[in-house]
Amino acid sequence: MKDFRCTCKKLIFQIEGNTVIIKCRHCKRYIHIHTKGLIEAEFKLENELEEVVL
Repeated sequence: MKDFRCTCKKLIFQIEGNTVIIKCRHCKRYIHIHTKGLIEAEFKLENELEEVVL
């Protein structure tokens, strides 16, 4: 499982195989998004763009 964190170090999501796992910060439920493969992930702060290697 690979963790993806914001530049502030807060966990944003995790990837396990072809599944993106997101935990709701309010109710603590997990949302699983099943994909057929991820191509890329990007962090964007206004005009700045940072690509994350999957």
